[in-house]
This record gives sequence, structure tokens and C-alpha cells, in this order.
Amino acid sequence: MSIVMFVAMLIAVAIYALLGALEVVNTDSISALGILVSIIVACNIGGAAVANVFANKYSAPISEAIDAVGRLSQGDYSVRLDSKKDIPQMRQLKEAINKTASELGCTEVMRTDFIDTVSHEYKTPVASILGYAGMLKSTELTAQQKEYVDVIIDESRHLASMTNSVLLLSKFENMEIVSGKTWFSLDEQIRKSFQFLQHDWLEKDITISGEFNGVMYYGNEDLLSHVWTNIIKNAIKYTERGGDIQCIVTEAANEVRVTIRDNGAGMDEETQKRIFDKFYQKDASRHLEGNGLGLAIVKRAVELCDGQIEVKSELDNGTEFTVILPNERPEAKEE
Repeated sequence: MSIVMFVAMLIAVAIYALLGALEVVNTDSISALGILVSIIVACNIGGAAVANVFANKYSAPISEAIDAVGRLSQGDYSVRLDSKKDIPQMRQLKEAINKTASELGCTEVMRTDFIDTVSHEYKTPVASILGYAGMLKSTELTAQQKEYVDVIIDESRHLASMTNSVLLLSKFENMEIVSGKTWFSLDEQIRKSFQFLQHDWLEKDITISGEFNGVMYYGNEDLLSHVWTNIIKNAIKYTERGGDIQCIVTEAANEVRVTIRDNGAGMDEETQKRIFDKFYQKDASRHLEGNGLGLAIVKRAVELCDGQIEVKSELDNGTEFTVILPNERPEAKEE
């Protein structure tokens, strides 16, 4: 815009000089100064109008295309751009974006359907393998045979866990409206999550502490249960024997904050960037139990609750997850 104004000013001065040379105006008079100012203003208004036309014709479609590509990168494949009124080059760009969005959308649907179908089909045979392996283990076996059976049971449990996680994540990803909201004690729910995993943290001699301030929360209890269970599991998984896990529950006027902090292995910057990606595991060797879906489930569940999740971590110095939930007050709590 500043360039347009500068050019307009040069044109105004040129017009004024031309009028002076033709003796249309007297350049020595005071009224001539007014004429010069008028010409400058008129040229600037005209230049601004021309610039606006060009901006709408060229800049706006480019901004629209950039926004569409950004939405595509975030996984929004419903992007479609209207290119009928654009210049040929811009029309080609928008049509390419539309085609890419359409192809990615079809691929995503096929991928989701495939995962759902395979996961459902896996449940029954995996359950059968676990059942028969358990029965086989109770019979007379050699030490080596028992070791083989234990491997079958462990791997089957891992596969069953992954199948359940895939189905749960798929359910959450296809969910848009959260129903079944009730009033419940959020701090008590988190205590029960720690109790449910008591065997795991006692086995590693982990100390649990925290500030469980009483919070009555209005939301979907089952949805949030998956959040706490997965975060606590993750904390136990990466905390060394004899470590500490701390939980702090606080309530403010507009939000509820739940912070779960451990002094375990921590994460580097690259891991923190990808921690919520599906199937991502920090330890590629997989010597630690897990399937890389727990935190993806957590993130989606928190999003469905219109909340946010933050992570702070330092390698070899622990990790802190903070879940921030809106403190809804749709009606008075029942006593």
C-alpha cells in the first residue's frame, strides 16, 4: 500500500507540473497548493481503489489456497475451493488442492474402515488363543513348553490390548457430540484410577502423593476415566523403581486443572512433538509394554471435553501432564 501511495504522489506531482507548464494553474499562488493537495488525495484514493481490486483478484485467492493447505495438513479433508472466477494459474492450483483433498479423504475412509474391520475380526480369535493357552498352561508341561505358553499369552494380551485401543480411538475419532453428561466427583474418579493401577505402582515401589481438592464436575465420566488411566499408566511405565508420581487437582471459576507429574525418564524435544501421534513409541525396541495409542486416546478424549492437554518434560528428569477442562455450570448440583 505504501508503494501505491508513493506512486500516486509522483503521478499527482507530474500532473501538477504539467498543469503549471500549460499555464492552467499558477504554481506561485496559494490556491495552487490546494489544487496540488487535491490531486494528491484524488490519486491516492484512486490508487487505493486499484490496489484493492488487484488484492481481491490475486492476493485473496492465494490466501485462500494457503489456508486450505493448512487445513489439509491438520487432517481436514473436507476442504473444497471454488475456482470459477480465478485466473487460469490460480484455477489450476485450487483444482489440484481439491483433488488432493478428495484423494486423501477417500484414503482416510478406507484406512479407518480397514482398521475397524480388522480390529473387530481380531477380537474373537485372540480371545480364543488366550483361553486355550491358559488351559494349556494348567497341564503338565516341561519348563521350555511353559516358557512358550507364557510367550503366547503375553503376545496375545498385547494384541488384545492393541485391538481394544484401536477400536476405542476409532470410536472417539468418529464422535462429535458428547452425551451422557452427569455430575460426579472428579477427584474421587482420579483416586479410583490410581487404585485400579495399584498393583503396577506397588510392584515398582513408586510413591503416590498429591493434592486431591474436592471437585464436582459436569461431564462424561467414562470418557474422562480413559484420560486418567492412560496418563497414570504412562507415568508408571517410565518411572524407575522407587520413584515418585504426584497428582494435583485444582478448581477455578472457569476451569479445572489436573496435573500428573513423575520423576521418571522424561522426553527429548522430538518425542514431545510426536507424543500424541498414533502408534508412536519413544522406545523403538519395545522392551516396555505399550502400543503407542494411549496418549492419542487421551488427546482425543480431552478434545471431546472441549479441554486442553499440556506436556512439560526434561530428559532424565521426569514428565508433567496437565489437563485443563472447562468448568461447566449448566444447572445447580443436586444435593
